[in-house]
Amino acid sequence: MQSLRVVAAFLTLSVGAAAQNDPRPAFEVVSIKPNKSGSNAIGGSGVCSSRGGVSVRNISLGSLIEQAYGIKEFQLLGRPNWLGSERFDIEAKPGSRIGPDDCKLMVQSFLADRCKLMLHSETRQLPIYKLAAGRNGPKLHKVDADAPLGAKVFDTSRGQLITRGTSMSQLAAMLAITGELENLVVEGTGLDGYYEFSLEWTPSILAADAAPGPSLFTALQEQLGLKLEAGKGPVSVLVIDHVEKPSEN
Repeated sequence: MQSLRVVAAFLTLSVGAAAQNDPRPAFEVVSIKPNKSGSNAIGGSGVCSSRGGVSVRNISLGSLIEQAYGIKEFQLLGRPNWLGSERFDIEAKPGSRIGPDDCKLMVQSFLADRCKLMLHSETRQLPIYKLAAGRNGPKLHKVDADAPLGAKVFDTSRGQLITRGTSMSQLAAMLAITGELENLVVEGTGLDGYYEFSLEWTPSILAADAAPGPSLFTALQEQLGLKLEAGKGPVSVLVIDHVEKPSEN
């Protein structure tokens, strides 16, 4: 349950910060305009890019909230319909170069100021995946904790994860952000330590030059001897108490 505890701690800190009267870091310049293109494609350099700001076109406020608080769509409850259907072009620049954590706090500040966003956190029983050992056992090579560890390649667009040493809780967290799973993933293999392995799957949104291959579910079983079991468990969520459409500037 380590992954869930990490998410719960993050949400508690984030919502707690939003509720305090202490001033949070804010962008120096912010521009927001409705986007009436009717397209679903999101453009720009993104939210909290390497430059430490926001430059995004055709984004919904629901997606912006999810990215600001580091949650998935199903973890944001109480949303009005327009939060996902209406789109905006947003440019936000800090006064100086900042890191991604400060940038997310600035986006939270922007949402509280311009959208009057108010949230609270809860724990709900929701669908999750449990990472477990397959029928014939794991196909993993354990490495010494003193050896070089970490992922060498983690490319979700091409469906590739190559690691020199990763724990099962770390693998569960990475699987949850591949874009292939709607739910959180918790560690349930009971395997301790770090493992060296390669995992290759075919993303559901296939790149133009990518060759067809196994799904993430199949790749886990065939290549690593692991599986994802669907179930339910406690999940930290954010509930919207109040939000308003931002005025244009």
